[in-house]
Amino acid sequence: MKLKHAAVAGLLTFSNAAPILAWQKNDEVNKFNGLNAEMLAATDARDALNQVFDDALARENYQALVYLGQIGGEACAKLAPYLTAQDVHARAAARKGAMLCHDTELSDALLAFPEALPATAGDDYLYPAFGFSGGPAARKLLVEKVNAIKPGSPFNVGYPDNPRTMPLFGLLQSVVYDQMAAGDIDGLDFTNLLALTGEMGTAEAAAYLLTRFTELSTVLEQSAVEQAISNADNVIVRTLLVRVLRQFGDSVAETLQALAGSEEMPIKLAALRAMGYLSDPETMKSLVRAAGRGEDHTRQVALTALGSRNAGAAIVVKKLKETLGDQNSWLATTALESLYAHSEGEAIRFARIWLRREDYYKAFKAMSVLSRSDEGKAVLQAYADANPETNRGREAAIALDPSIEAITAPRETPSIKLVVGYQKRELVLETTRGTICIAPSSSAPYAAANFMLLADAGRMDGMLWHRVIPNFVAQAGQTEDPEINKWGSIREEWFESNHQIGTVGVATAGRDTGGTQFFINTAYNMHLNGRYTVFGRVTKGLEAAFALEEGDLISKASTIKAGDEACQ
Repeated sequence: MKLKHAAVAGLLTFSNAAPILAWQKNDEVNKFNGLNAEMLAATDARDALNQVFDDALARENYQALVYLGQIGGEACAKLAPYLTAQDVHARAAARKGAMLCHDTELSDALLAFPEALPATAGDDYLYPAFGFSGGPAARKLLVEKVNAIKPGSPFNVGYPDNPRTMPLFGLLQSVVYDQMAAGDIDGLDFTNLLALTGEMGTAEAAAYLLTRFTELSTVLEQSAVEQAISNADNVIVRTLLVRVLRQFGDSVAETLQALAGSEEMPIKLAALRAMGYLSDPETMKSLVRAAGRGEDHTRQVALTALGSRNAGAAIVVKKLKETLGDQNSWLATTALESLYAHSEGEAIRFARIWLRREDYYKAFKAMSVLSRSDEGKAVLQAYADANPETNRGREAAIALDPSIEAITAPRETPSIKLVVGYQKRELVLETTRGTICIAPSSSAPYAAANFMLLADAGRMDGMLWHRVIPNFVAQAGQTEDPEINKWGSIREEWFESNHQIGTVGVATAGRDTGGTQFFINTAYNMHLNGRYTVFGRVTKGLEAAFALEEGDLISKASTIKAGDEACQ
C-alpha cells in the first residue's frame, strides 16, 4: 500500500494494546553515542558496507544485525548465517533484522531453525520474521501455529511479547495486502480464529486477522459472527467484526442498521461503511439520510459508502449532486468521488472546473477523479504540460503516473548532535482544529529530526490536511509551495513502529521514499507496524487530531523545548 495518496478501504479500530513492537524505549536503539551512534548514522545513510557493522559483530554486538535488516536490500544476505547460529542472542537479533528486511530470500534460513528461543534471549521475532520475509513456506507454518492457539488457555495473557499473539501478527503480515479469499489459504481454521476474538489477549489480533480475508461467508456462519459481535467486551473487536459481517451481503442489512444507531462512534462508522457493500433499498435509504445530516465525519463515511451502491440509482445521484455544493469542501469532494461511480460524465465535468479554481484542496481532489478515465487523463496531461513548474502541475503528473512520487534525491544524513538536540524538543502544529504537540520517538530519531527541521524551516506552514479517513488516519503534507519538492527523501526507521492511537507516522510511496508527508493514527492500525515509521506521538491536542477534516490547514509549525508549558 502506498500511504501517501492511496485510499484505504480497511476498517481500523481503537486500542491501547499492542501485540508487538510496543511504544517503549529500547536501550539498544536509544544510545546516541559510541558504536551504536555510528551504526545509527550508517543505517540512515544506507551504508551497509561501513566497517562499523563488522566491528560490532566482531565484538558480539548483535544489534548490528537489526540495523542491517533496516538497511535492507543486499545487506539482508549478511543475516542468513546468524539465523542458523548456535548463539541464541545472535539468532534473536537476526530474526528481528529479518523482520525488517522484508526479503523472502531469507526464508530457507528462517525455516532451518523454527524453534522458539529461550526467554534469556529476549524478545523472539521469529513469527513476525516469517510474516515479512518467510514467503509461502513460512505462511504454512504460521497457519499451523495459529490453529494451535485455542481459546481459554491461558487467560489474561499480556502484550507485547505474548507468544500466542505473535503467530497471529505474523500471519497478518504474510497476507496483509494479498486480498486472499478464505478458501485460498490452505488449512486455516476460521471457526477457531473467530472464537479467539472472544479471548482476552488474542481478541484484537484475531479479529484484525479475520478482516484481511475475503469471502468469509463461505467459511463462517452469519449467526456466529453476529454472536461474536454481541459477546465482544470491547469496542475494538466489535468494530473489526462488523467488517467481517458485511461480507454476508444483504442478509445483514437489519443488523447493520441497528449497529449504525450505536452511540459508540467507531461502530457507527463501521456499520455505515459496511452498508456500502450491500444492495438492498433500506440500507441505501439509510446512507442517503446519514449523508444529509449529522456530524461531518459520519456524513463523509456515508457519502463514501454511497459511491459503492446501486450504480445510477436516482436517489443516490440526487443526494451526491446536492452535496457538490456543500460549504464543507471535504463533503463536497467526497460526493464528487462517489458521483463518478454513478455518473462518470457529470463527475468529470465538475472535476475539470475544480482543477482550475483557486481552491487548492478541491483541485487536488479533482485530479484523482480525472485520473480514472481516458477523458480525464487527457485533461490532466494537458494541465501538467501547461504548468510544469507548479506543484499543481506536478500533482497532475503524479495522478497520471504515481511512480513519479517515489523519484526523489535522498536527504543527507544529519549530524548526531542535531538529531540528539531535537530529541529534547517537541513539534507544535497550530491547525484549523487546534494545537497539536508531538514528542519525538527515540526509536526513529532521524525521521523525527527531519520533520522538526521541516517545521523550523517554515516548510510546514500552510500544509494541507489532504487525506482524512475517519477511524484510520489524518494525513498532512500537500502544499502549493514548489520548494517543498526539493526537500528530498528520508529513510525508514521501523525498529519499534507500533501504530497506536496518537502515534505519528511517515507517509511513503515505497520503502525509503518518505519526506514531508506524515499522518496521525486515529485508530490502532496494526497492519502498518513494521511497514511505516513512527517518528512521534501526540502529547497534547489528540482531540484536535480526531476533529481534523480534509481541507484543514497547518497554519504554523514550530519546535519548542520539551517540557514547555505550551505542551503541558
